[in-house]
Amino acid sequence: MISRDELYDLVISGLPVALFVVDGDFAIIEFNVAAEKLTGWKREEVLGRPCFEILGSSLCRSSCPLRESEKTGKPCLGREAVLHTRNGKRMPIFFSSSAMLDDQGRMKAGIEVFRDATEIKKLEAQKKNLISLFTHDLKAPVAIVGGFVDRLLQEKAGPLTDKQGEYLRAIRKEISRLENYIHSFLDISRIEAGQVELQLEEQPIGPLLTEIVQGFRVPAADKKIHISLDIQDNLPPVKVDSLQFTRVISNLLDNAIKYSAPGKEVRVSAREEGEDLVIEIQDQGPGIAPDQQEHIFDAFYRIPGTRKKAGGSGLGLAAVRAIMEAHGGRAWVESKEGEGSRFKVAVPKQAPPCVQSSR
Repeated sequence: MISRDELYDLVISGLPVALFVVDGDFAIIEFNVAAEKLTGWKREEVLGRPCFEILGSSLCRSSCPLRESEKTGKPCLGREAVLHTRNGKRMPIFFSSSAMLDDQGRMKAGIEVFRDATEIKKLEAQKKNLISLFTHDLKAPVAIVGGFVDRLLQEKAGPLTDKQGEYLRAIRKEISRLENYIHSFLDISRIEAGQVELQLEEQPIGPLLTEIVQGFRVPAADKKIHISLDIQDNLPPVKVDSLQFTRVISNLLDNAIKYSAPGKEVRVSAREEGEDLVIEIQDQGPGIAPDQQEHIFDAFYRIPGTRKKAGGSGLGLAAVRAIMEAHGGRAWVESKEGEGSRFKVAVPKQAPPCVQSSR
């Protein structure tokens, strides 16, 4: 009869996906064969070392899934991240993790399984390229149709009845909406491809945020929503493209107002956190389910059930992510259902060399 230890070794060693286990201090205590192959690290080299030191995941600094699991008491399933292999390669992964808690609710062990997502990401990139080409080809015929509708509305082809005018104005409105979608998606594609040159200049974030927030006070007041602004003293200036950065904060503020009920508050804050300057937009909306949070920055993704309530194209957050990554920064969300959401963007206090040299 197989012993418990033999069964453990069989499962850990034979598991077809990478796996590691950490103790309560995030030191690695188990690292299987698949994890060795994926990361390039040997088991004996990583035992006892902090998991973030070995994996260098894109989530380690901002939103560690094991810490999240420790706080919520629930596993983090179906997440995405980018890890750094031993030879410096950046590898996209899909992973799930869970924390085992003691009687005081503290993590005494954590486990994470992950797999290489490179091929899937390649397919996604190919799909995105096809959509981009298709969108680009739509631009000219949509503009032509809009031009003819404008001529009809100007009665260049003869007088219109009231009903004809009503129908044509409705058509013009939808054409304008479609044109905005096309331009937004093409902008995102160009930013992600590095085809949009950022005009980086040192900016004091405080005055820039104050100006953006001021522009949203009227639409917020119309919905009886109060916007508060909390900026840490003596923040250092950072290099940003003020136009694109304004687009980022405006998208996040617009969403916060859109998804908040009347009478609630939207809080905007800016803080130094390590090597970054982090801006947070916190709402008191419905919150976002964990399985939705990893997808909301994808182009055209809409949380089920929100289309009628909020409208929009599903491109705003995709633009936020693309712009922040072009700055060498990042964007993410922390949210609990029923407790609102905290959208955060981080700008490096020192722009990475790749950003500085390409502009």
